[in-house]
Amino acid sequence: MNAIILAAGAGVRLRPWTDDRPKGLVEIEGVSLIERQIQFFRERGVTEIVIVAGYRADRFDALIARYPGITLVFNDKYDAYNNIYTVYLVRDRIGDSYVSEADVCMHENYLPAHPDHSLIFGGYRKGFAKEWIIRCDESRRIRRIDVQGGEGVIQSGLTYWTARDAPLIRDRLEELIGDGDFETRYWDDVFMSLFGRLEVYLHEIDPAAWTEIDSPSDLEEARRRERFGRPPSPLHD
Repeated sequence: MNAIILAAGAGVRLRPWTDDRPKGLVEIEGVSLIERQIQFFRERGVTEIVIVAGYRADRFDALIARYPGITLVFNDKYDAYNNIYTVYLVRDRIGDSYVSEADVCMHENYLPAHPDHSLIFGGYRKGFAKEWIIRCDESRRIRRIDVQGGEGVIQSGLTYWTARDAPLIRDRLEELIGDGDFETRYWDDVFMSLFGRLEVYLHEIDPAAWTEIDSPSDLEEARRRERFGRPPSPLHD
């Protein structure tokens, strides 16, 4: 089992905190977003970790030196394509793999130690304008994802892919990149196009257990949660 952390983007919306570093190296209470993830992965026995970097990739050198088992893959097209290309660069490493976005602050360790199925992690939230809402059947197998506003269980920036499902992921990545029509696509578009063939389930987590850091207000919310604890979670059936 391994982990792949997507950390290539420039984090333009989070400036000035990203003027001199990738977004994943922004700190919450003295620990960077990506180091939190690394620590949680290692708690679950995942020591083989790949960071796919682009913008200010040199800033990861100290982190790699501190944690044995971490390797760096450089995406030299980070400023040209979305994260679908970042995953494409490490497609051969997908198999019994966590794939995580580096701009997610994990406030607790919600990783299962030994997943039996491919998983998409998400939690219930409401009042949002536009999010990726996960739709499941009664067995919690994911059938589709709708991009819309309102309320529902939304993606949290973390997935897990079994060795059984990995070939489908790799083939679809190669198909989309090979066609050349991928400039506006995201990593999510890859697995969203395969739900009829993948055996992937929802792993629901507390909605306050993670904060995706896209803006200065998100950063302040993450820092508030770390300092003062989580707000009450919204209820849903």
